[in-house]
Amino acid sequence: MHKLETQNITMSFGNETIIRDISISVDQGELVCLLGVSGSGKTTLFNCISGIYTPDSGRVLLDGEDITGTTGRISYMLQKDLLLPYKTIEDNVALPLIIRGASRDEARARASEYFEEFGLEGTQTMYPKQLSGGMRQRAALLRTYLFSDNVALLDEPFSALDTITKGRIHRWYLDVMEKINLTTVFITHDINEAILLSDRIYIMTGRPGEIKSEVRIKTPRSDRHGYDLTDEFMDYKRQIMGILGEEKRETE
Repeated sequence: MHKLETQNITMSFGNETIIRDISISVDQGELVCLLGVSGSGKTTLFNCISGIYTPDSGRVLLDGEDITGTTGRISYMLQKDLLLPYKTIEDNVALPLIIRGASRDEARARASEYFEEFGLEGTQTMYPKQLSGGMRQRAALLRTYLFSDNVALLDEPFSALDTITKGRIHRWYLDVMEKINLTTVFITHDINEAILLSDRIYIMTGRPGEIKSEVRIKTPRSDRHGYDLTDEFMDYKRQIMGILGEEKRETE
């Protein structure tokens, strides 16, 4: 049984079909990427998985249970960190626990257990404006994890970071994911990022968006430091660029 599965998801708005017949699966602890150009329906699919949208047809399964159209079962982190500027980092991170009924002290105590692991120790009483972009993303990811440690959907979580910061947070991200074993699906337009971070990559193309291909990265995530300098990495990149190039030629 897969941890998360979509079965033949189709979603339209008015007379326009945005995604069609999308079936993907994610196993426990996997990092799976949705890679594709803007307009291929990746965020629409995320909204269906999270229960924000109810698809026209198809199902979303979590541990075999049909959760189609049900919110609150899967955590969802958007591109912007959306930390509340008037709350401390500690209270921002603890917010999902408070919403679910924990007292402020209980929520703070549970959240504090993860600050060191997420590289946030010492930031508890700081405010978002006092943190770098990379540190804010770490806080947002911890908040996402505390909302639900089942499955996390990350919509372009690192796209706003500069190249140097992104490289550092990629290495941190791989390390922390090994520790917390969080099942994750993330969206990116960045081919390099997809190869560096993913166990598998689903390539979405077209309008309506469909799954064009699946690429499995064979090298374990724990062995990916410096991976972007290897011949194997470049082989994957050429393969993916070829798939995306086929779509461009088909639409010309």
